Amino acid sequence: MIENLNESEMKVATKLIFDGLSMAKASMEMILQSPISIEQVDYVSADLDMDRFGGPDQEVHLIKTELMGELKGTSHLIFSEKEVAKLYEACLPESVAKDDSKESTIMKLGFLTEIDNMVSAAVITEFSNSLDMEIYGDVPSLKVMKATDLNDFIVKDSSEFESIIHFKAVFKGKELDICPDFIWVFHNKFVDRIKDLV
Repeated sequence: MIENLNESEMKVATKLIFDGLSMAKASMEMILQSPISIEQVDYVSADLDMDRFGGPDQEVHLIKTELMGELKGTSHLIFSEKEVAKLYEACLPESVAKDDSKESTIMKLGFLTEIDNMVSAAVITEFSNSLDMEIYGDVPSLKVMKATDLNDFIVKDSSEFESIIHFKAVFKGKELDICPDFIWVFHNKFVDRIKDLV
């Protein structure tokens, strides 16, 4: 676990994570054409706050990308229903954003997975280069679920890892006022590799 790192190792891990998230931030800014800041990074496995999504009965969009190669793990990019609506309105043609047809719905969901693809790829590339490991992401998958089911889903989705690092980054959009959660879960090989770098 990340709490087992000493001060020097934690500095290396923190820099690596922030460098990766900075690349993700740049990708999000390019997609959204809006400034994004990294408001918060927690090295915790604390439950997500349901109030952030408007309550437990609200729907959330979770886009999952599995890490493949020498380091196993999973990323989860999570948007509230309101954030998804703002993204569609800001980034898609009105004819698509306000249309509920099957074709428009497919386009909108494809847009969300493309956001995750770019953001996750930026982090994965940074990790791969910094750790000198062959790492790549699988094809993203999108799930729409009730907020109340979110924490259980992430816990279950991470259960294959004997030891995990679970950190949450919150990106804050200035013009779009969005604040998606970006959760990564790693196998303990991540910690071992950090120790090798110090």
